[in-house]
Amino acid sequence: MMVPRWVTCLLACLLFHAALVTSQLPQDYQMQRENGRTKYYIIPDPATSAAKQEVIKLDEGEVYLVYNCAYMVEICKNARSFLASARGQQLHQDTTLDSNPAFRYFAFDSNIGRSSAYRDAKRRDESCPTSGRNAWKSTHTCPESDQSKPMRQDGPWYTTAVEDADANSIYNEYDSNGNLVKVSGIRYSCEEFPAASWVEGGSGPDPNNPQRAFTRCAPITCKGCPKGTKTEQTWQSTAHGGLSRFLKKAAAAEGHAWQHLQTIAFFVFMTVDLPGNGVAAEVIWESSAEIVDKQEVYVDKDLDYFKRRSSARNTTAERYAGLSANQIYALLAAKASAGNAERAPVHANDTSLAQDTTSPWGTLRQRDTTERRGEQGHMEREAMLAHWGLDDSALHSDDRLDGKANAATPRHGEGRHDARAVDLAHSSTALLAKNATADTLRRARKIVASAIAESARRNEARYQRPARNVYRLKPGTLVDGATAQQPRRRSGRHRRSSSTVSEGDALPPLLPITDEIAQAAALVAEAEASEAARSRNVTRRQAPAGTFWMQDLQRKGTVPWGNNSTYVIFRNVRDYGAVGNGVTDDTAAIKRAMTDGNRCGEKCNGSTTKNAIVYFPPGTYLVSSSIPLPFGTQVIGDANNRPLILAASSFVGLGVLSTDEYTGGGTGPDGGDQQYYINTANFYRQLRNVRIDVRGTAPAQKVACLHYQVAQATSTQNVELIAGAAQTGLLAENGSGGGISDITFTGGAYGIFGGEQQFTAQRLSFDGCTVGVQVIWDWGWVWKSVTMSNVGTGFKLVPDVGQTGHIGSASFLDSSFNNVPTAIEIAPPSSAPGTGTTGVILDNVAFSGVTRAVGDTGGATLLAGSVAKVDHWALGPVYSGNATRSFSMGAKIGSYRRSVELTDPTTGAYFERPKPQYTDRSVDDFVHVKDFGAMGNGVTDDTAAFQSALWQSQGKILYVDAGSYILTSTIKVPTGVKVVGETWSQLVASGSFFQDANNPKALLQVGDKGQIGAVELQDLIITTKGPTAGAVLIEWNMKASGAGLAGMWDVHVRIGGATGTGLTSHECPALTSGVNTNCDGASLMMHITPQASGYFENMWLWLSDHDIDDPALSDASNNMVQDSVYAARGFLIESTHATWLYGTASEHAVFYQYNFHKARNIFAGMIQSESPYYQPTPPPPAPFTEQVGVLPGDPDYTCVAGDEFSGCDQAWGLIIRGSSDIYIAGAGLYSWFSTYAQACIDTQQCQKAMVLLDENKSSVRIQHLVTIGSKYMAVMNGVGITAAANMNADEHPFWSQISVLDVVSDGSQYDDLIWIDPKIWEMEQPQFTCVPPCHVQLPPWTSATSTVDYPLITVSAGTWTSTITRAPMTLSELRFQALTITQSGNARKRQAFGDFWPVPALTSSWPVVVYSGPNGSPTTVAPTVAFPTPPPSIGPGAPPPPRGSWPPVAVRAVAGAVDQPVVEECSFYAADWCGPDLNTYGGDEADPDADYDIHWDQLDTTCPIKQKTSTTTAPPPPPTRSPMAQPHPSQNRVTCFNSGIGIRHADMDSTNSRVCSDLKDWAEWWGDRPSDQEYTYRKTYYVNPWGSSKKRQSEQPTSPNDYAITYTFTLFKNCNWQYNQDECNSYFKLPVDACNCAGVDNKQGGSAWNDCLRLTINPDKMKGGSGGGSPFDPSM
Repeated sequence: MMVPRWVTCLLACLLFHAALVTSQLPQDYQMQRENGRTKYYIIPDPATSAAKQEVIKLDEGEVYLVYNCAYMVEICKNARSFLASARGQQLHQDTTLDSNPAFRYFAFDSNIGRSSAYRDAKRRDESCPTSGRNAWKSTHTCPESDQSKPMRQDGPWYTTAVEDADANSIYNEYDSNGNLVKVSGIRYSCEEFPAASWVEGGSGPDPNNPQRAFTRCAPITCKGCPKGTKTEQTWQSTAHGGLSRFLKKAAAAEGHAWQHLQTIAFFVFMTVDLPGNGVAAEVIWESSAEIVDKQEVYVDKDLDYFKRRSSARNTTAERYAGLSANQIYALLAAKASAGNAERAPVHANDTSLAQDTTSPWGTLRQRDTTERRGEQGHMEREAMLAHWGLDDSALHSDDRLDGKANAATPRHGEGRHDARAVDLAHSSTALLAKNATADTLRRARKIVASAIAESARRNEARYQRPARNVYRLKPGTLVDGATAQQPRRRSGRHRRSSSTVSEGDALPPLLPITDEIAQAAALVAEAEASEAARSRNVTRRQAPAGTFWMQDLQRKGTVPWGNNSTYVIFRNVRDYGAVGNGVTDDTAAIKRAMTDGNRCGEKCNGSTTKNAIVYFPPGTYLVSSSIPLPFGTQVIGDANNRPLILAASSFVGLGVLSTDEYTGGGTGPDGGDQQYYINTANFYRQLRNVRIDVRGTAPAQKVACLHYQVAQATSTQNVELIAGAAQTGLLAENGSGGGISDITFTGGAYGIFGGEQQFTAQRLSFDGCTVGVQVIWDWGWVWKSVTMSNVGTGFKLVPDVGQTGHIGSASFLDSSFNNVPTAIEIAPPSSAPGTGTTGVILDNVAFSGVTRAVGDTGGATLLAGSVAKVDHWALGPVYSGNATRSFSMGAKIGSYRRSVELTDPTTGAYFERPKPQYTDRSVDDFVHVKDFGAMGNGVTDDTAAFQSALWQSQGKILYVDAGSYILTSTIKVPTGVKVVGETWSQLVASGSFFQDANNPKALLQVGDKGQIGAVELQDLIITTKGPTAGAVLIEWNMKASGAGLAGMWDVHVRIGGATGTGLTSHECPALTSGVNTNCDGASLMMHITPQASGYFENMWLWLSDHDIDDPALSDASNNMVQDSVYAARGFLIESTHATWLYGTASEHAVFYQYNFHKARNIFAGMIQSESPYYQPTPPPPAPFTEQVGVLPGDPDYTCVAGDEFSGCDQAWGLIIRGSSDIYIAGAGLYSWFSTYAQACIDTQQCQKAMVLLDENKSSVRIQHLVTIGSKYMAVMNGVGITAAANMNADEHPFWSQISVLDVVSDGSQYDDLIWIDPKIWEMEQPQFTCVPPCHVQLPPWTSATSTVDYPLITVSAGTWTSTITRAPMTLSELRFQALTITQSGNARKRQAFGDFWPVPALTSSWPVVVYSGPNGSPTTVAPTVAFPTPPPSIGPGAPPPPRGSWPPVAVRAVAGAVDQPVVEECSFYAADWCGPDLNTYGGDEADPDADYDIHWDQLDTTCPIKQKTSTTTAPPPPPTRSPMAQPHPSQNRVTCFNSGIGIRHADMDSTNSRVCSDLKDWAEWWGDRPSDQEYTYRKTYYVNPWGSSKKRQSEQPTSPNDYAITYTFTLFKNCNWQYNQDECNSYFKLPVDACNCAGVDNKQGGSAWNDCLRLTINPDKMKGGSGGGSPFDPSM
């Protein structure tokens, strides 16, 4: 048949075009243009469906997956082999995806699970089949011929050899005798690239053109490996999890819907080589496509500089064209530090490792890897500089580094202070005694004698009738322009009379110190001091200069909202005329330093714009009259050489330093004598590093070192108070304090005399006092780590004879009394409510030389002093795991056992860490935040500059100069950063970023979630400006790498009520109806997230109830104006790791003040709260009704009429739900108002319920719970505990108190199980110590293995039936029953101390398997037959295990004072305590986000462990115990330059000391670097030969005449050196002392070296002012 020509042509045309169309289709992804955008499609699973699906391609910013090939060695070899192959080179050749050789695009497929039904499993079975003739293991032998030593979390393992071929396990370490030394915990398995969770994995996306992924042997962890073991495939899995999360987040940000198990999205993959940075892999979301602030970045490439500008580059490939992967990574890191990218690093070692001397990579410190290596951000910055040769300025914009913008205020002794110092030095005050005539002196003595006599009379009256707090609306406050309603006495109640002054009583006035008295006292003081000096032949001298960094730090702080540009923040008393020589009277000079600048004193109720540091250098400062401390004063002395404030014999007054001043102006707003400040609002004070001695004062005056009235945000540290027999260390009549700490009381009638609402007192020492502490009133006081020696009565918890008052409660923790006849004295107790019985708790308290540990004033002994140590003893109302009240007259309550995570392992005491003062650091170790471009002027957006400062200050201490730093988005604090504020520097959230209450955003984010590290923050206020309803002021994500290594001291949150916030009474007046608009200040004040932990001391979270700032500073009546400002939540604690809260408070939030949500391992005490004054108008959750449930743990506001437990009337003071192991040492929770009225207090009707306790687990204990104003103290699992039943004092304000509240548990009441450390099995004699009786869980035995057959399981669904088979299981550990050990022992699991054999525990169930049924959905099932029983015994006569051996000797239990060695709960598995064993045999599909690209069956493989190697199989030779050589000084050699610039010997020596001090910060890094890598440190210092001794040297050039001295320190390969300051100085002295010996000076430098070290000193004339090399250069 003849085909027509036109048909032939038509067919040819069609075939031709069809071929064209086919060739234009991409090999895998189909591209098409839609609405001006290129979209990509793919058929995800051609075998089951032909439907195509869009692959998300991000437009705004890419997500990068980065492998660091220094750690991911084998995985990188595999990846790079693939990328170099033909398929890798042409991966997406018909698309625009691969146009940059530094990286490749891949597509992540979210269809991930552990069964064969998921796409990733199908791909894996293509590349790494596990069964059948083609099983990967049967066709692939490990190790590879070019296998590198396997990388673990602690470095490369010592061998690549396989010990057990079945498991492919890598040899454990054995000694030369074949004894097991260390378990490797790793084995080889199949690693495929591309990964199975990527579309390109398996055989690739094109079924018509299968191209199998590349595979290779790579290490993976064994089942049951030692905790913390990490290796390549572990890091990879974690990184891929982060990849999934970031892709979801990025997709959502660009409006893409993410469907679980369905979505596919592109990401960028690249590999880098960064040895030693501690990060094995990382995921980075480039949330903005701009490069580092749109500025020019200069890149060093082949010594030619070229510049690239981001604005000219549109695609990722174009932006980074010509750059290597390392360079791109460094730029991404810089972008992250600028806030334009988010990061999820996978740390090679993300656990806190104990010191391991057997590590083949050297000794490891007990720190997390990122800390040991300094900070990741700093490392990346250095990598950028070293690898690229980038100029340091590339990370900053020019305007931020403009010196003109950072003009500093003069340092002390400079500028305007000089003139003042000269004037004062010639004033009459400074030379009173020298110029006074005999007649003048006689007159002065007469004035002083008269003043002392009158002062003594008035002081005695004050001791007899001290002033107590008055409880009403903040006294004198105004609501809607009218004075607030006063409290009424309860009807029908008798009000007790009291000689302790309270409301309406006349207060004995103190003697006013007139100018005449002050001048006379000063004259007499100088005269007597001069005479005493002459009699001792002492020469009057200027006091010595100090060495504390604070004195010489450059001052750049300002008070931008104070409207006074000349206000001085740092005041050195020497600049105001003080001499400090112990002879010249310094009283007037110190007062000038205190008051300069119209500070907040007599006619001021408070101020946030008048804060100041008054600094005392070393010396003896003679004073002759009381020195008032204005509001907001920090008195700080030299911490290295504390100054002494010496009260003269002519001293007139009550307190040497006083915060409790009376105006003498009549009745004040609280009904008593008018004072400077209202006692419950006397905020923001510090007293540090001083000694005060009053022994020389007139005994009749009863002078106190401190007259101390304080409220929240106040602290003490490193203080000594020295008193004589009639004097007092600290007199505290009244107040509402937060904390006092670190004070030594030497001598005195009283160490402390007075009372406070609540206080946390820590680390106090008393020696030689008649009475250590007399508390005349309180509600709750926690005494922690108190040491008393040689004291008559330790704690006298009663008023004096003739006085009445109530001491509500006192807790004594971790304290000791030595040679104290009566340790604690109280009034006779009574179990009847309202009788004022003092609740007492003793918790870990020791007694020696004590007759009565606890006694009453009637002579009764309640606890004999013969007891050496008290574990726990309680007196007062008790609730033992139910809502039934009992009363203890003194006994141990329950069997509460402290969480091992919270205690010091050597003493068993709750851990503490005083505020770090960096006494060993010099001024050069500090950098200023303003040097990074931050302005702190309350106007400029400082976000980028502040973030840059945080990243770049690593290794230094970041000093946040006083100011208000406007922050318009989250700033992240990386690990290793140390931040010190100046008079509570303010970080201010402002702008739209923080205004969405439905999408809360953190202002200060400490660490990333899951990050482990170290952070120290102090002296800051975190606040807001304007409405910021979505602000989370502090989000704490950091998990401390060690106890106390991540923490905050004196850091406070303040929302509203202060100048500049825009949330004062002017914008947000106090309302008794309605709601203020634009007054929503925050979503949450502070959040500790679940994986975080930290140490927090003296922290006040305050939503304002009134204005702090006195508007005029002219009215002594001190009226304070209320406001109505709103924040949804107070303090949310979700931490499950060791967290300490000492002296914290949270006040006035709408939902709750404290919320412990599913938390564990928390110590708190004392906590304090107040409910909002305006509630229930509006009632909670208004004005945040729509935001309930936005954050975890929110209350359920189901408000039903008559339900008193709903929390629908007032905020909860405390919520604890779903929590365990929480110890609250004291809690004061108060509700003072009902819509600003106070008639509700005495009837306890201000709110219905204060504390919500629900669904908690074991060991939740609250001690000394004190509530005011609520009908129910607590609601526990739906049952109320009434305040009336626990009334402590039957008078206003009618507070209630419970001594011990053990919260109802849904299981065992107490978590008293002691988890013994597995390291006992490494002992020749396995042994542990515990405090009897001990409930003990022994660790499993892992040196015996056996195999059991996994039962067949038949499953069905309708007509479908299948039988599941699994390979036999290898059992690698034998678990033991928990047991109780007592002194005698008996039946029923009770064992006596001594040697015993543990009893194996039954395994209750088989691990589950997951299968896919006929509908494809994953289903879980487990065998129903019983799990095989373990052997009944492992002791003598027990049959040996199939493989391995039983312990050779029995375990020994020893009774002792501390439990040790112990580990955290569930550090190993125990069925009765750790919940169900969730191990899944063959994988668990329930949570596909849990792990990624892991061979699930491979994770179930146990690596056999032998206690001793077979004689027939020789193991690899053991690694050398000390792989790194040490330097030998005997091999020292020196080369002298003998030319060039010569430097003075003294300058060279002092600079040597500087470099050694700086080198110390880097020394901790080099010990765990790879042994084949050199370490080089280089830094340049500048010396001005004409400068003063203090200013001669610096890290930056100061003049064109400077000399530059470059220091280079090199540690050779395979060498290590334990840093030692003296050795360092000696090494650097070699090229100084051994060269240029013709004279003392003209030192020209040289090199010194030996077998491990090389040190070079190279002086030169400064050239152009350029800096020296990078201080850390690992590439050299």
